[in-house]
Amino acid sequence: MEDTMGTTPEKNTDTAKLLLEDAMPNMRLDVVRTLVTPDAPIRRAGFADLYAVTGDTIPQSGNFLEWLTSGWEVLSAGLTDQTAETTDVVAQGDTVVVKYHMTALHSGTFAGAPATGTRVEWDEIGVLHFDDDGLVTDLWFMCQELSLAQQIGYTTSRS
Repeated sequence: MEDTMGTTPEKNTDTAKLLLEDAMPNMRLDVVRTLVTPDAPIRRAGFADLYAVTGDTIPQSGNFLEWLTSGWEVLSAGLTDQTAETTDVVAQGDTVVVKYHMTALHSGTFAGAPATGTRVEWDEIGVLHFDDDGLVTDLWFMCQELSLAQQIGYTTSRS
């Protein structure tokens, strides 16, 4: 059944999964560009805080398609051979919330940490909004930054 926004939550869910499980982990930027509006903002990048506290910088927000080269390509250079699997989805109207499990090979410098050569994993949540044509218009991400930081060699210290 089609909702008042012109697309169905099911179609939006399929688009979100294609973006997060296939196009982004496999650096299929041509596909990403067909799924997201040109002016879509990324409200928060998944590893923005980790990069900020380690002194390495990636944009934390801005135009999503521009962020792909200034942020996602940087992240993906250090975390290669990525996989993503959706574990939970809530879709209503023009919004899809996706929880997904990521794995990657820590094969290059990531957030200031040199490559460990080990597989790392984390859970992440994405909130995506869609337009009447079923294109993503807005993105927000939050992931298990502390867990990943520990997996790549960062430790917490207490005074």
